[in-house]
Amino acid sequence: MSLKKYSQVATDLGIDQLRMFRQVGLEFSWLQASEIRVPETNFAHLLQTTSSAADNASIGLLMGALWKLSDFGFLSLALQHQASLGQAIATISEYSHLLSSTISVNVVRQKKIAIIQLNLTTGREQPGRHPVELGVAVLQALCRHQLGRNWCPMSTHFTHEAPVSTVQHRRIFGSDMVFDSDFDGLVLSCADLDQIHPAYDESMEQYARHFLDTMAPVRARPDIEQQVKLAIQALLPHGRYSIAQVASTIGLSTRSLQRNLESSGTSFQLALNAVRMQTATRALKNPRLSISDVALQTGFAENSSFTRWFNTEFQQSPSHWRTLNFASVAVN
Repeated sequence: MSLKKYSQVATDLGIDQLRMFRQVGLEFSWLQASEIRVPETNFAHLLQTTSSAADNASIGLLMGALWKLSDFGFLSLALQHQASLGQAIATISEYSHLLSSTISVNVVRQKKIAIIQLNLTTGREQPGRHPVELGVAVLQALCRHQLGRNWCPMSTHFTHEAPVSTVQHRRIFGSDMVFDSDFDGLVLSCADLDQIHPAYDESMEQYARHFLDTMAPVRARPDIEQQVKLAIQALLPHGRYSIAQVASTIGLSTRSLQRNLESSGTSFQLALNAVRMQTATRALKNPRLSISDVALQTGFAENSSFTRWFNTEFQQSPSHWRTLNFASVAVN
């Protein structure tokens, strides 16, 4: 994670940046070294500590509002010459390793509506409000580059609860805000996603991609099991996680996906169960979510089906698991 935008926001808020760096154990010299990537955990801690020192200011959101295409680094050369927003998102997914090892972006289509969904994979139970708001604001900056500076999504979604004030959120996103949602991201029309940029030049795209591949080659794709789990994670909240839908998302036929998973010693059902177990336990730790909410996030339309599945996997009911884990947290 780069610190350039952090410094701008902290300066505007009158924050003692040296003190903040010392509190989270970061080298202050890193602030001037744009090529250094700050470990994600330290970065998240820095944002939270700074927010607390600034009356709970939305640090990540304010950083994202300053984002420009050039802040994507080498990747900006390719993003500048994409035919559509959908192609730009696909390019970000392809070269995500140039941005961060913890970020993935997926597009889920539902008839005429599309969802650009942000996923942050961290070692924490929750990635945290500020990194998520930064990521979603950066996605909006990309959308506005492609669709015009005044473009706004149909709605903006966050899995965390609403902060005390959402004035900055509404100023930046200018759309319906949904907190305590089952995903983080932007909702827009498929027409916006597929709209061809009037200045698109295919030759320029090819030149930019060739340069990018020379300077920063595409990394090897994760193994098939990891690809499937990432796709399920993105599709699960929207009820579109069949093997055919997952196969389509990662560019394989259903049969090819089954064969590849079998060759890796696993199956689609095992991958689905693993993602469901992780999603369910994480959601149950959120006291704001009802059992019905947790069931939907885990891909079950009915509480009874979710409860039967949970009993099979954990040998106890969801409500009993939640009670035991909340009691454990209280004791600790």
